[in-house]
Amino acid sequence: TGGDSNGSTNAGGASSSTNPNSAEAIADNVMRIATSGVGELEVPAMKKYIQYTKSRCTPRLSDEAGDVLASSYVKIRDDVRKRASHNGDDTAVIPITVRQLEALVRISESLAKMRFDSEVRAEDIAEALRLFRVSTMAASAVDQQSSAAVKVGGSNDGSGTSILSGGGSHEEMQRTESFLRSRLAIGALVNKHRLVEEAASQGYNALLVGRAIAIMANRGEVQERNHSRLLKRIK
Repeated sequence: TGGDSNGSTNAGGASSSTNPNSAEAIADNVMRIATSGVGELEVPAMKKYIQYTKSRCTPRLSDEAGDVLASSYVKIRDDVRKRASHNGDDTAVIPITVRQLEALVRISESLAKMRFDSEVRAEDIAEALRLFRVSTMAASAVDQQSSAAVKVGGSNDGSGTSILSGGGSHEEMQRTESFLRSRLAIGALVNKHRLVEEAASQGYNALLVGRAIAIMANRGEVQERNHSRLLKRIK
């Protein structure tokens, strides 16, 4: 009866049975739930577990986890300040504040609760920071690059060279633009921040993605709509 839960009967059986956190195992479990409604845990059991952890599990940061979070918080703020100073931008917004720091603590605590652990570990902090970098940091990068495009709009030849000079090789920028074109069909309307998050998750530099979007907007290839929350491919 344990065959289904071990993942040995699916196409990716070898890897998913040895590593339940592998991409194959996760995909198998999601598809099994979608098609049969049965997964590793029944929905009622999962609800009971969530309720139980909420009432009984109150994890606290270990000394190591606290040190990692504090040093990462300081480093992110210092890096943004240094980058802004290097670019001559005194108005750059620091993307991590005390509110984000508190959110990182809550995410880390939630990760510990998932395994019913009374202690938040350093790896929980690392995962919370990873999520922060591909969401909040990416969104901030796009907003800053869009602002740069507005400032230089009409001051160059439309090729976006003044924006491109902010960093990244010509080949990297071309590769980033190719990715954006592959994800944006002509006439398509997408959430800009989600697009940047997707690009970052695939290894693209969030700052370059922001620059590429600004360049494409300058060329008239894309339009930013709904207060720059959405992107529409024009040509």
